[in-house]
Amino acid sequence: MTIGEALKQARLHRGLTQEQMANGIISESFYSKAERDVHQIDTNLLLNILISQHIDVGSFFSRISNQTSKKEPDFDLMNQISFAQNNRDLDKLDKIAREIKSRKEKPSFWLQFRLENAYAWVLHSGDQIDPQLRKKVKAIIVDENWNRTAYHYLSQAVIFLDIDDAYQLVNSAFRAYRKRPDTDTFTLQFVAMIAVNFLNCCYHKHANKEYAESAVQFLRELPTDGAIGINSVLGTYYEALFNNDHATADEVVDVLRKSGYVSLIEDTLE
Repeated sequence: MTIGEALKQARLHRGLTQEQMANGIISESFYSKAERDVHQIDTNLLLNILISQHIDVGSFFSRISNQTSKKEPDFDLMNQISFAQNNRDLDKLDKIAREIKSRKEKPSFWLQFRLENAYAWVLHSGDQIDPQLRKKVKAIIVDENWNRTAYHYLSQAVIFLDIDDAYQLVNSAFRAYRKRPDTDTFTLQFVAMIAVNFLNCCYHKHANKEYAESAVQFLRELPTDGAIGINSVLGTYYEALFNNDHATADEVVDVLRKSGYVSLIEDTLE
């Protein structure tokens, strides 16, 4: 299934016109051509459309995982990268890296970012990241107007940054959200992910306690919503770690273990 076919399927499933699906993010004319696979659509614009229509990004991309067009992002390989990252499988990431290196064409920026980002999260370090890629990622984040796509990008890319740079950008995102506190599910999830992923970086990089406190405070300010409940629990866990409150940390670990979510903090238990 092509990207255009998947867009049309998702649109018809929701009973939307092409104009409604485009949602002002791109013109109806451009959307129509993207749906017919006449034009390629930029990844960020595609994500914006999916998010605005509350379409699950992972499910959408899984429908087109068999897409073989070289003109479009290698979503199947990206899915493999995500799976390897979630399972902390360095051998699989090494295999993917060799496959990409063996290709004649240079990998796209997004594919290179996804691979190096996965390595960074598995290794809890951005030291191995190509300096030019790190510089480009930082420039993209700095240039972004804060919105759902930018929040999501930062939540993943925070590992790329030096902890001091990360602290500045994370707090910039927090300030932007406080000015425009959008409470739709996706925005809440993305800003909560920024805080939790930054806390994980703070833990592994032995950051100043005040860095962690700013993220915990932000999580506490977010509205009570089941979609981000686990993030609030993780915030309590990291707060306990930075306060050397072993009793509370152990209680959270016990709850997460019984609930089947201990994998979310396994890298802090080693």
